[in-house]
Amino acid sequence: MNYAKQYCFDAIKAIAAGVVISFGATVFLIQENRMFSSFLFSLGMFVVCTFNLNLFTGKVGFLADHPLKNLPLVLICWGGNFVGMLGSSMILRTTRIGDTLAANGQALVDIKSGDNLWSLFVLGIYCGLLMYIAVGCFSRGKDKPGPNLVGYVGIFMSVMMFIHCGFEHSIANMYYYMVSGNMFTGTGFAVIGIVTLGNAVGGVLFRALDKYVVEKMEAKLRKN
Repeated sequence: MNYAKQYCFDAIKAIAAGVVISFGATVFLIQENRMFSSFLFSLGMFVVCTFNLNLFTGKVGFLADHPLKNLPLVLICWGGNFVGMLGSSMILRTTRIGDTLAANGQALVDIKSGDNLWSLFVLGIYCGLLMYIAVGCFSRGKDKPGPNLVGYVGIFMSVMMFIHCGFEHSIANMYYYMVSGNMFTGTGFAVIGIVTLGNAVGGVLFRALDKYVVEKMEAKLRKN
């Protein structure tokens, strides 16, 4: 497969990931029970991992492996996720739940826009850590015989934790800003930008720790 076809395929999977995560963001805005809504939000990450879709927060950590080689995919993921979120938010705004999504999305946006950049950045880092943990658990679980229980538990617990802790997820935030009509503003791009950077730092740091420390130590122990 040549580069053009591969990039197109990657973009399609990134757009699909954005649409899938919009399902979780939608139920989060509609469902008042936060425990239940965070559990259902986790289904988005479960689908992304199961169908190997391209979600930015699931891929960005692997820049630690090969920065230049993996950078095009990471950029495609972010752009495709943006397109998927935009399309889904625009369609849902035309339905009977559109007003509820806009109002509840605005309440979230007011909190995020009123925060300072350092806070958003740090909360983005912690979310990035958890998203790499979710992907790492799923990947490790696939290598074990039987059902991927490690992966499933890792996904659902990581997503529920970032939601209940108030950590910042750049792709989910896209949806909140889009559905409330605040995306294409200076503040909207600033918030998404700084959270994106935080997610990237968190994912890369944890992947580097995993690959260059944990995996090497495990390899040495196996040799002994």
